[in-house]
Amino acid sequence: AVVSTQSTGTANFLKGGCKREVQFLLEEYSGNRGGNRGGNRGSGEKGTTGDDVTEELAAEIAALKKEQRVFDRIELSNNMMFVAIRDPAIVSTDLVHKLLTSLKEGKQRRTRFTQKLMPVSHTCYASVEDITKTARSMLAETFHNSTPKTFSIVYKARNNNTLSREEVIKSVATVATDDDKWKESVKVHLDNPEWAVVVNVCQSIAFLGLLRDFNLLAKYNIDNLTAEWKVPEKEEKEGDGLAKEEEDVVKEGDEGVKMSGEEMGAV
Repeated sequence: AVVSTQSTGTANFLKGGCKREVQFLLEEYSGNRGGNRGGNRGSGEKGTTGDDVTEELAAEIAALKKEQRVFDRIELSNNMMFVAIRDPAIVSTDLVHKLLTSLKEGKQRRTRFTQKLMPVSHTCYASVEDITKTARSMLAETFHNSTPKTFSIVYKARNNNTLSREEVIKSVATVATDDDKWKESVKVHLDNPEWAVVVNVCQSIAFLGLLRDFNLLAKYNIDNLTAEWKVPEKEEKEGDGLAKEEEDVVKEGDEGVKMSGEEMGAV
């Protein structure tokens, strides 16, 4: 699946534009152009809160099984949209990486209303226990081996004040090294990691993805990707450093977490 966010502005005007852009780009880069028209579910006019999001998402996914669509859109909030991918041959992380790499190389914006495209490979209930369990399933194949690799953890929350950001980050970091079993081959790199473990929380749902070239592709932000974006070149940081999210950094020796002023912002 893919979660997209819209630029700021009049919500109803942006919704329609964002839907069309995302639909067009996903169809183009997956080779499914023209075979998925009318794939919008849910009006999004009333909005959803709390557990309603979980119930609506489950109902929509169940309905998708009866339809022959490659992509189907489900609105989660005024400026956040979930795109379910029905074709098991399409890997969301590969599709979005291909799309963003093309935009970067061609120096083309290709969107007016869409700000970010974040691939999602796993979803779960937004609790530390469930996120930890889901992260283990997602990371085991790639991380739990002797091949050297670097990673960072990106955490973002929207409309959720029950989860501890620091607790989630530490739990996922423990999973990444499998309780230090692979600590010699799995290293933290905050500035330019090979892999970014992304945890996006929207109300009661957690969306997880393991993304390549996160900094190289401007943190999957189309606004920055198509502007003058340069990857910072700094020394690799190891130890207690776990996550970097714009101004959010945890470094070796820190007693707590340095957070930006806005903990809950756009994904």
